[in-house]
Amino acid sequence: MRALKVLYKPEQIAQRVRELGEQISQDFRDQTLDVVGLLDNGFVFMADLVRAIDLPMRYHFIRTETRDVTDPNTGKERKEIFYTPEIEAADKTILLVDGVLQSGITTDFLLRRIGLHGPQLVKTAVCIDKPGERKVFLEPDYYAFRMASNNVVIGYGLSWNGLHGNLPYLGTFDLAAAKNNPAKASRTKARARRK
Repeated sequence: MRALKVLYKPEQIAQRVRELGEQISQDFRDQTLDVVGLLDNGFVFMADLVRAIDLPMRYHFIRTETRDVTDPNTGKERKEIFYTPEIEAADKTILLVDGVLQSGITTDFLLRRIGLHGPQLVKTAVCIDKPGERKVFLEPDYYAFRMASNNVVIGYGLSWNGLHGNLPYLGTFDLAAAKNNPAKASRTKARARRK
């Protein structure tokens, strides 16, 4: 397998997070922010982002899961999104934070669910925006990086098969080669760091 390719170095990521933090601090001046991070992909980005925002805030985490469910009326299978815990959103200003926005289906679902609880305002922030993969009409309010390709992005909290989320940079690799040998993908980590 080819070595991991670095897309954004730690310094580039830190700079963009600082810029986002400054923008969010200006946009929500004199407000208390409730930051909701999606696990697992959003936690590293959220940890850095909340420290770059100069506002009073509370933070929360939710976990989502997509399951195949059989419709009792038709017997057909369909996908349903589940999440825990429920967020108390009434009269709050909420910033929903995730590592990557791809299809937008889960984020759209969460925005609708949170909206049912009467928040003052709900905005979204993502580390990576991939508009070319969108299946619903949705644009993030804030994003660090936008990518046109559908390559797998790893590092900075984003993992592939549970691996590589600990990399300090955002990178990519040859997915076809990695599917044939995921263990070798892990061994390329040290080589990619040196580049």
